[in-house]
Parts: sequence; C-alpha cells; structure tokens
Amino acid sequence: MMFADLERFVAAHRPCGELTSEVGKPAAGYALRVACACGAAFERWVMPETAEPDLLYSRLQTFPN
Repeated sequence: MMFADLERFVAAHRPCGELTSEVGKPAAGYALRVACACGAAFERWVMPETAEPDLLYSRLQTFPN
C-alpha cells in the first residue's frame, strides 16, 4: 500500500524536476519524506509491521539527498 502510494507520487512528480528524500534511521519506525521541486511532498511515518521493509527503505535510498 504505502509503496504503491510512493510509486504513484514519484510517477506524478518526476516530470516536475528533481525529487529528494529524507529517511530517518529505522528503529521502532522511521519518518520518510520525498519532496518534489514543485513543492509537493510525500510524508509518512513507517512502522516496521506495516512497511514492505527492505523494498521501501532500499528504494528511498536511491533518491539523492
């Protein structure tokens, strides 16, 4: 679910320009934020039990900081 939402956000905003990400350190959960050059942002608090852990976290690491 969350990964699909993130993919839709990225697909919709990639034409706007650069996407940047901020990912908190995984612990009891982590904050993530992907911001678009147009000002839109995708923000979520990710709990380990609800995330697709390796997939979501590893994909966010591919965005430039």
